[in-house]
Amino acid sequence: MKIESVVRLPMEDSGLGHNIVRLNNRNVDSKRKDPNRFFRREPVVIYNPDNGTKVIRYVMGNPGTMSITKNAVGLDYDAVDALGVKFKEEVSLEMRRARWWEIYQWFWFHPDFSIRLSIRLGVVGALLGILGFFTGITPIILG
Repeated sequence: MKIESVVRLPMEDSGLGHNIVRLNNRNVDSKRKDPNRFFRREPVVIYNPDNGTKVIRYVMGNPGTMSITKNAVGLDYDAVDALGVKFKEEVSLEMRRARWWEIYQWFWFHPDFSIRLSIRLGVVGALLGILGFFTGITPIILG
């Protein structure tokens, strides 16, 4: 999806804990039936081809309190700063569904320490679990 303008999100939607992008409701499918539209709470990559930066945000619809056109999005200040664009000016951004490895990469380097620590502990725990499984099954196989 091509994005032509960015609207500022209200304070209650902003911050590291939220990480959302608000779209026009015509671009959001809350029932997850139309693959041509974005699903609610689906992670998406917003990419700036001019400078190569990208952010990951979760899709939400417009509650009716903001004026978001079909080719516009509502972003918080942190996302706009990371993408290197300005509010209410013409921009050239692209948005697409995030791949699973992009999501892990985003959380691995997340600016919030608690989120960054939790994903790293989860990955280390999964690797130790796999290592423990193979350590336990090796005597049975080699018998």
